[in-house]
Parts: sequence; C-alpha cells; structure tokens
Amino acid sequence: MTKRSLCVVLAGACILVIGACQPKKKGTFSVSGTFKNADKLAAVEGPVSKVYLLEVTYGKDQPPVILDSAKIPAVNGSFSLTGAAPTQEIFELVFGNNVIAVPLINDAAEVKINVDLGKKDDFYEVSGSEASNQLKDLITIFGKKNFEVERTMSDLDSLKQTNAPDSLQLGAIAQKDAAVQDLNTYLKQAINTNSNPTICALALSWSSRSFSKSEFESSLTDLLKKYPNNNVLRGLKQSYDQQLAQMAQQQHQDSASTWIGKQAPDLALPDVNGHPVPLTSFRGKYLLVDFWASWCGPCRAENPNVVKAYNEFKGKNFAILGVSLDKEKNAWQEAVRSDKLDWSQVSDLKFWSSKAVETFKFDGIPFNVLIDPQGKVIAESLRGDDLENKLKEVLN
Repeated sequence: MTKRSLCVVLAGACILVIGACQPKKKGTFSVSGTFKNADKLAAVEGPVSKVYLLEVTYGKDQPPVILDSAKIPAVNGSFSLTGAAPTQEIFELVFGNNVIAVPLINDAAEVKINVDLGKKDDFYEVSGSEASNQLKDLITIFGKKNFEVERTMSDLDSLKQTNAPDSLQLGAIAQKDAAVQDLNTYLKQAINTNSNPTICALALSWSSRSFSKSEFESSLTDLLKKYPNNNVLRGLKQSYDQQLAQMAQQQHQDSASTWIGKQAPDLALPDVNGHPVPLTSFRGKYLLVDFWASWCGPCRAENPNVVKAYNEFKGKNFAILGVSLDKEKNAWQEAVRSDKLDWSQVSDLKFWSSKAVETFKFDGIPFNVLIDPQGKVIAESLRGDDLENKLKEVLN
C-alpha cells in the first residue's frame, strides 16, 4: 500500500483541498491510534503538524469534508478523532497538507490505526474495522494489476510510435489483453463475492475503464438492488448518470463524426478465395459489418456474443459480414474456424493499413456498424447485450 490519497486512486471522483473543506459536527464513531517517524516524513515533505479526519464525498461534486482534526507536534505520538456518519461512508485519515492519507470505512464504532510515517509502502495497520482492511487489500491488489495494464499499454504505444515489426506489436497486444483480463477477473470477484457493499461499489467504480458498458451497468443494477441504501453505491449511480448525460451531449455535438444516420460507404474486400465481396451485395437485408482480427483479444472475447446473435436472427432478413484486420491468412482462417464464425468473411490482409480502416475511419477493434436494408447505418459499436437488444428492436 503506497502513500497515495484515495482521492487519487478514485481517478477523479473527488478533489482533496484542505483549505476548501468545511467543518462538520462531531458524531458517532471514533478513529484513534499512534504514529511514529513524523520527522522522516517532514524531512521530505515539510512540517507535519496536524492529522485530519475527512469524509470523502464520493460521487458528489464537492470536496471532502473535515470532520475533525488534531495537532501532532511530536515525532512519535497518538491521536484521537471523531466523526458523524449515520450510514457507511468512505473516509481518509490525512497527515499534513494531504502528504499521507489512510483510507477508512466506518463499519465499526471504534477504528484503530497505527501509522509509520517513515515507511514508503505498507505504512499502516488497521484494527477494529474489517471493511477498512478489505479496502486496504483492494487498493493494493488493484494498484498492482492496474499498473501492469498501464505498463503493457505504454509498451504497445512505444512499439507503434517506432513502427516496430508486426510480430513485436502482436506480442505486446497479447500481453496487454492478458493484463486487462486479469484485472477484470479480479474486479468481478471483488464485486460479486465481497459482503461489504462499499467495497463492491469501489471495485465497480474502478471497473468502468475496462468493463464493457453492459457489464458495468448490469453489475451496478444488481448491486443497487442488493444494497439500495448504500450511499457510496448511490453516489456511483449519480456520478454515472451524469457521465451518461455528458456523453450524450458530446455525442450530439460530435454527430458529424458518427456513421449513424448516414449512408454506408461502399467497401469491397476479398474473401478467402480472393473474390471481392461488396457491402452492396447485402442490400435488402439488415447487415452487421463486424471489424475484428484473430490477434485482437477483446474481439475474440466478443465473438461468442456475435455468434449468439447470428444464430438467433439469421433467419430474419439478417446477415453478418466479418472484416478482418489480419495480416496472416492462416491465422485469420483458423480463428474463423475456432470461433465458429459461420458467415461471410473478408480481408485484404493489410493489418491497420486495410482499406476498411481508411473507409470507415475507426481507430480500434472490435468495432461494428449495423446497416438497414436501404444501406443506411442505424447503429454502431454494438457489444455484448447491446447487440442482441438492438437486433430485437429492429427485427422482431
């Protein structure tokens, strides 16, 4: 556990500014404990004269609130703080001007903390609060796994910028996909198996960058049904709804860059036998143009959803055209067989230099567009349940 404020870990959910906090009356739970080696921290960060108990206003557009504070003039000593919290919330014990912060959850009336201000990692111990210890573990493990995701993404970006050989880029993509999958597996376990709703809520909040939209929304709905009165979950829902509204506004402003509502551009790429297959040959049917590749982990993970949709709707004036960004024909065809993609497949085997990228101007896969019988795009980027729901809407 490193000396990072939970506000930083929450990636924008709150902003900690001591000077902007407003005082709040003392209340019904206490945080007490000991500290040592304040002089070592002061030598690096400056004087440490106070410790604060803050309520993290998660999901709200306001800074954390100071519940209590105490002076710590000595190198080693003790402290005792109190706060008001009728429901379970997230708090931080902050030493100095946000120099070091210990995240807490008030699942107990008395929480005890021992802090070593001279240590860089694993610098505190909690007793009396099971949820606070679970939170410590969550932050530690998430931090390590998320760091690995960011490292692999950085490595991949470096290879792209230097035009590294395809074999190196493909290897980096595989490492990145594996790191994301490992992170998501851990977060799903935390969300689905932890008995503390606040821990579940935090794990879910951190999943928003790696879960699909449908996965995130389904988990949020399930948790709210299970814990309707948890303030952290309710704050997460409020924050998410605000983000959706902002995204909708942005999408409206960026409507010129979307294919929805526009006539699909013509594209003709060769099938496995080298015969060109134009999009216009599917005119009269609803057509899902699915851009993917054998080397794309998220694409392969999404393929079962596409297969399910195809099997359900293939007899209802619906077709799929798979457009691969592969470079090796054998790898492309093996993936088609392995994933049971029993619909038309085309590829010019030019990787990101494919005519498909130039024509539809997408910068990531999986990506798809749904075209109506008249050739107009009616949806794009349909993944997971969103694909099935849209097809039910237009085909039933």
